[in-house]
Amino acid sequence: SLVLLSVLPISSWVLILLARSAVHLYAARLLAGFWIGIITTVSPIYIGEIAEPRIRGALGNFVSLMTYSGDLFVYIIGPYVSYHSLAIIAGLVPVLFLLTFSFMPESPYYYLMHKEKSKARDSLSWFRGDKDKEELEAEINKMEENVMRQMQNKGRVLDIFTSRANRKAFVIVQMMAVFVKFSGTGVMMAFASTTLPKDAFKSLGPSECVIILGMTWVVFAMVSMLLVDRLGRKILLSFSSFGCGIAMLLAGSWFYLDSATSVDVHSTNWIPFTSFVFHGIVYSLGLGPIGMAIKGEMLAANIKANVSAITSIVLALSSLFLNRIYLLIADSLGMYVNYWMFASSCFLATVFTATVVVETKGKTLQEIQDELARAKPSRDQQQDSGGLALSNKS
Repeated sequence: SLVLLSVLPISSWVLILLARSAVHLYAARLLAGFWIGIITTVSPIYIGEIAEPRIRGALGNFVSLMTYSGDLFVYIIGPYVSYHSLAIIAGLVPVLFLLTFSFMPESPYYYLMHKEKSKARDSLSWFRGDKDKEELEAEINKMEENVMRQMQNKGRVLDIFTSRANRKAFVIVQMMAVFVKFSGTGVMMAFASTTLPKDAFKSLGPSECVIILGMTWVVFAMVSMLLVDRLGRKILLSFSSFGCGIAMLLAGSWFYLDSATSVDVHSTNWIPFTSFVFHGIVYSLGLGPIGMAIKGEMLAANIKANVSAITSIVLALSSLFLNRIYLLIADSLGMYVNYWMFASSCFLATVFTATVVVETKGKTLQEIQDELARAKPSRDQQQDSGGLALSNKS
């Protein structure tokens, strides 16, 4: 899928290069949007299937790190090269991806799903390098057992809702996709040059501010890669979501004081940009990379294709909705309403992570499925267990 559909970003940049009207640019943006939805959905699943549990979190976060690096690259060179030069330079990246990624093997899970164990063994051997043959055979046999168990149902859309594990995984993946978008990062960056006070920093223009934000994303996404397999997903997600909420609440409060009251906030014009930077720091530590990568760990083999398609649609619709309403809300209700909405979403994400999201650190994909399928004991069961424990002590 990734190789075949890499034609989308290539076509997008060709359209931008040759554009003669706004319609061409709209079409290019549409193609790029489809590609973003695909790459952020399929890549985590591919990585989740090829990575060992001890490094799966870091590799999953790598997708977001590369996305942020690409954004930063364009922010840096964009102001200093011509329109056509930028289109050519950026268009070479998906071409390079097509030429190199074509040689990557399919995941062992993919081959096992299609009953090609020999190819699955070769694929796993390629990814594991010089791993002992006995360990390799034990791992491939365990993978085969897990895939056969998960593929007992044939992957209909209804299968998403027929088991507790599938339902819970579906809810977690879709809600995290919504929370990532409604954290406000996308529209915040897209409209930063018009949203931020013009004289916030006399020595910094809009382009420099956006570059600083991009650098923040990249640096702290690297930090997240170092922490995610040590601290776990839930801790980073909870901390990140809460921090994003604080940042958006602070920014929204400043915009409220500026537009809806007579308070003179000119001397504190630095607050919105500082809030954006803090948001970038905590977002890159958890909500951004882990919120997108978690789908690669949660989904059973028989529902991955259908849930991935649904997730791509959810991401696209969320982005479309926010891009559409951001300026409408700012003009009709006030800019602060946008940021208080983002803050509310982030605080909801904190509660959702703490109460619903399961920890996946160090677990195999099958162990994660077992955790998703496990129902919490009822209060009566907990009391019975407690009474039994006391009886045993006596």
